[in-house]
Amino acid sequence: MSWRVGAGAAIKARPMLLLMTIFTIFLGCQGIQSVGRASAVMPMGSPEDVNYAGQLWSVLEKERFVGANEVKLNPFVGAAKPHGWILELAYRNITVVRHTGFVVVKKNYDGPKLSVDDVKADRKKYLSSITVMFQREKGYDEDNKNWFWVKYKPDGGLFTKEINRKDVPLAGRIIKGKTREDNLGCIYCHSSAGGGDYIFYPQIIIPATGTEKAKTE
Repeated sequence: MSWRVGAGAAIKARPMLLLMTIFTIFLGCQGIQSVGRASAVMPMGSPEDVNYAGQLWSVLEKERFVGANEVKLNPFVGAAKPHGWILELAYRNITVVRHTGFVVVKKNYDGPKLSVDDVKADRKKYLSSITVMFQREKGYDEDNKNWFWVKYKPDGGLFTKEINRKDVPLAGRIIKGKTREDNLGCIYCHSSAGGGDYIFYPQIIIPATGTEKAKTE
């Protein structure tokens, strides 16, 4: 009789044990997902990132990379998504908040059957975005050469990406995860560039000092 009672208790306990096990696994999965979401969101779009992007834009205006007094460069067919069909490149050392680092400014132009001549005739009409990579101080993101990434609107505002139903500004470490496989966006793409400097154009060489004049393509 005692054996039957024990067996019955065990049988009754098993569904509860199974339910608790499933619930534990569910919480664990939720925790993993939360970590994944945090790794995707936290490295970019923070108030600090947005503030720094604003400071960077001000320097780009002062140095005539962008804005009303920008230097007109030679556009060329880039045809590399997610960047524009027609591109302009400018790159050199600049100083932002007392740190001198290398910047690459890419102006992206888009439009139906867009040509270089179209862009030269009306840059403002076809400029869709300005994507920038600026090499910050040591320790900012050692895993990825300390690059600060930002996608500006033509007026200097920031593009955003919806993540977990929240619009996250595209400024900072776009998008850094805990593992190399988790790195998406700018970091994921540019980490495949040859040379280990995250720059696809071999003619762009990062100088050792900030004394060089502007280089353009």
